[in-house]
Amino acid sequence: MFNKILVPIDLSAPEFSKQALTIALREVQSNDTELHLITIVPSFTNVMVASYFSKKEHQKTIKELAIKFKAYAEEVLPESVAPVLRVYEGSPSDSIVDYVDRKEIDLVIMASHHRSAVNHFLLGSVSARVSERAKCSVMLLRKTANNAK
Repeated sequence: MFNKILVPIDLSAPEFSKQALTIALREVQSNDTELHLITIVPSFTNVMVASYFSKKEHQKTIKELAIKFKAYAEEVLPESVAPVLRVYEGSPSDSIVDYVDRKEIDLVIMASHHRSAVNHFLLGSVSARVSERAKCSVMLLRKTANNAK
């Protein structure tokens, strides 16, 4: 049914994506579906952030994150699954929506963080923005008693 599935991964809280990966793997293993995993880091081009890092430190950080991301994928995915892995820099929602458009993703599977109303108002919701703007199906997973961790 789906040719390409995207699961965004937050490496600061990878357990948060466990349920999304489980669902994606069912589709990938039962069909000829391509699995895409992306992780997004805040942009180093932000003036406040950039003032603390040299270009060399920035490149080193991105490279280390890519290595960590690859190790994460190898740890959580079966050997039979060869995902497309990408590390992006910038706004998470913008990066996800741009990736969906460029790679013609059919389905995004992601968890919703369930932030407080104040936090949601001030920071916004990545999952809400992706579901509103992506030109594909988006499956949002809510935290339940069974997947609380």
